[in-house]
Amino acid sequence: MKRRQGLLVGLGLLAVALVWWVVQVAVLPSDARSAAATYGQFVLAAVGLIVSVVALWRTVLPPPSVGLDELSDRFAVAMRTQGMAAALERGLMQPSPLPIRWTGVSEGIAGSVASATAPRGAGAWFPPLPGLDTITSADLRSGNREKLHKIYGALPSGRLILVGPPGAGKSSAAVLLQLDALRYRESASDAEARRRIPVPVILTLHGWDPETTPVVDWLVSRLTLVPLLRGRAGARHARALLERHVTVILDGLDEIPENLRPIALRALSEQATCRVILLSRTEEMADAARQHLFVGAVAVRLKPLTPAATVRYLLGPLASPAPSAWRSIAETVKDKRSGPLASVLSSPLWVSLLHDIYPPLGNLDAAVDELLGDRFADPRAITQHLLEKAVAAAYSARPGQKPSRYSPATVRRTLGVIAGRLHRDRTRDFTWWGMTAWSPWSGRLASAIPLALLTIPAALTAAALITALAGDLFWVTLGSAAGIGIAIKFLAPAARYPLTLGGSFRSRNLRRGVLLGLSLGLGFGVVAGSQGGFAGGFATGYAGGLAVCLPVGLVGGLTVGLLDHLAQQGRNDVNPPTPVNLWRAELATVPLLLVTFTLAGALVFGLIGGVIGGIGSGLEEAVMGALIGAAIAVAVWTALSKTIRAACGQLYLTVRYRTPFRLLRFLEDARQRHILRTVGPVYQFRHATLQDHLAADTRPSSRRGAEGGYALPVRTRCP
Repeated sequence: MKRRQGLLVGLGLLAVALVWWVVQVAVLPSDARSAAATYGQFVLAAVGLIVSVVALWRTVLPPPSVGLDELSDRFAVAMRTQGMAAALERGLMQPSPLPIRWTGVSEGIAGSVASATAPRGAGAWFPPLPGLDTITSADLRSGNREKLHKIYGALPSGRLILVGPPGAGKSSAAVLLQLDALRYRESASDAEARRRIPVPVILTLHGWDPETTPVVDWLVSRLTLVPLLRGRAGARHARALLERHVTVILDGLDEIPENLRPIALRALSEQATCRVILLSRTEEMADAARQHLFVGAVAVRLKPLTPAATVRYLLGPLASPAPSAWRSIAETVKDKRSGPLASVLSSPLWVSLLHDIYPPLGNLDAAVDELLGDRFADPRAITQHLLEKAVAAAYSARPGQKPSRYSPATVRRTLGVIAGRLHRDRTRDFTWWGMTAWSPWSGRLASAIPLALLTIPAALTAAALITALAGDLFWVTLGSAAGIGIAIKFLAPAARYPLTLGGSFRSRNLRRGVLLGLSLGLGFGVVAGSQGGFAGGFATGYAGGLAVCLPVGLVGGLTVGLLDHLAQQGRNDVNPPTPVNLWRAELATVPLLLVTFTLAGALVFGLIGGVIGGIGSGLEEAVMGALIGAAIAVAVWTALSKTIRAACGQLYLTVRYRTPFRLLRFLEDARQRHILRTVGPVYQFRHATLQDHLAADTRPSSRRGAEGGYALPVRTRCP
C-alpha cells in the first residue's frame, strides 16, 4: 500500500508538472517554443526511461525464489541463534536450568481435554511430529520439561496454553521449549522427517489489535523483522512458513489491553493455521476465557519449585562444602517449607535474583544470610528487599567486567523513565527506534529541528545545483517528483523498520541492472535517434541518441539495482535481528548510498554534458552531478533513517530527564548486566516484576500487586 501511494504521489506531481510545461510552451513565441519543445522531448524520454526501468524491474524480473524447505532450515538456524542468546541472557545455561514441573488445568481456562486430544480425520488438525506418539488425556495430568515437548509435538489440536503466577518462569519455559523443539528437529533421521517438524518462534503480543488486524497479517509483519524474511519477497515467504512450517509461541496475553484479550482468543481460534502456544498469567487468562475460549486448546499450569530443586539450584555453583551462609539458607528452605523465605524461593524469579544479588564466592561467606533476620518476617519484606538490591548488584564491580560508566543515580533515573513509560503504554516491549514517540508533541517538534537542519540544506543544495545546471526551476520540480516517487516506492517498505543491508551487494543485482539498463538505453536511443534523424540525418541522430540514452540507461539500471537490493536486504541473513545489528546495519547504508548516487550523478550529467557541449563541459557538469548525487543521498537517508530520528528522540530524553544521550549503549550495558533482555529486536526487562517496581518508584500512587510486584495503573502520566 505504501509503495503504491508513493508511486501515485510521484506520478501525480509529474502529471502536474507536464501540464504546467504544456501551458508554458503554448504561450511562448514561436522560435522559443520550438527550442523548448525539443528540450522537453529529451526530458520526457529520460523520465520515460526511468519509469520504464522501474516498472520492468518490478514486474518482468521477480525476486529469485527460495525453496520452502531450504527457507525453513535457514529460519531454524536464525531461531536457534536467537534462542541460545535468550537462554544466556536469562541465566538458563549456567547453572543448569531450574526444573519445569506442570499440572494440567482446564476449568475456567480451556475446553474439554477429551475434545482437544480426540483423533481427527485425515488432513484435519495436526498429526504427531515424526517419532512422537499420540497423547491421551492421562498424559495431560502432570509432567516435566521432556513431557511438555511431547505434548507440544503430539497434541492433535496444535494449541497449548501455558499459565502461571507472576515470576513462575513462563518466558524461561518457552525459551527452553523452543530450544528443545529445535534440537528435536535437528536430530530428525532424514530430510523428509525434518520437513514435517515446524520451527518454533517466540513473539510478544504487544502491538496487535485483533479488532482491525487479522492474525496472519500481524504474524507476517512480525516475522518480516527477521533479516532472512525482509525485502520484496519477505512477506510472501513468511506467509508460506505460516502454513504449518512454524510454531508461534505468543507471550504476553496479559500485557495487552483487557478488552482486547477475549477478542484475541477468538481471532486465534478462528484464524490461526499453525501450531500456537499461548503464555499468560493465570488470572488474566481466566478472565479472558470467561468471554471466549481458545478453542481446541489444552492448558497446563507451572507448579512452584520444590525445596529440593531450590536447594540444588542454589548450592550447585558453590564449592563443596558450601559456605555457612548458603548452608543456612538451604537448611531454612528445607526445614521451614511454610516459612516466608521458603515461600518466596518457590518461585524461579526470586531464586534467580538471589544468585544475581549474592553471587557465589567460592568458599567465602556472602551476606545472603541477612535474609534470615527478624526484619524479613514476611514474604513481602523479602521480595521488596531483593528488588531494591537488584539494580545496585547488577552494576557492582565483578571480575572480568569493566566498571560501569554510569552513576547509580543515572542508572536508577534512566531505568525508571523507561519502566514508567512502558507502564503508561501497558507493555513490556520497547525498541530504540520506538523511543522517538516517547516525547510529547512539543518534544517531537524540538527533536525534529536537528533532522530539519540535516535534510533541508541537502535538499536545497541539490535543488540549487540542478537549477544551475538546467537553468529552469521546472526541471527541479520534475526531477524531484520522479525521485520522490521512486524513492518512496522502493524504500518505504524498509522504512517501517530500520533500513538494513544484511549482506553485500550481490552480483545478481549488478548483472541484472547492467542488462536491463543497456536494453532500455538501446531502445530509447533508437527512438530518440529516429526523431533526430528526420532533422539532421539518421547517422548523426542515431549516434547522438545512443550516446545519450545508453549511458543514462546504464546508470539508471545500476541505481535501480541498488534500490532493489535495499528493498530485499537481508534475505540470506540467518543472524537474529538484535537491536545493535539493526542500528549498525542502517548506518552501513550511508557510504553505499553516497558512493552510488555520487557516481550516478557524475556519469549522467557528465556524459550528457560531454555529448552536448564537449569534453570540457562534460567534466564541469560531472563535478556538479556528483555534488547533486551526494546531496540527494544525504537528503534521502536523513529523511528515512530511523537512527537519525532515534537520536533526535534521545536528545529530548537527555534534556528532559538527564538520561544518557547514547541510549543504545546504556541499554546494551544493562543487557550485559542482566537487567534487560532481548526478544529479537525488542528490549524487555529481564524480570517483569522489577519493571513494575521501578515504575512504581517513579509513581508513588501506583498500586502494589501480588507476589511483590506492581499492578499496571489504569491511567498514569508520562514520566
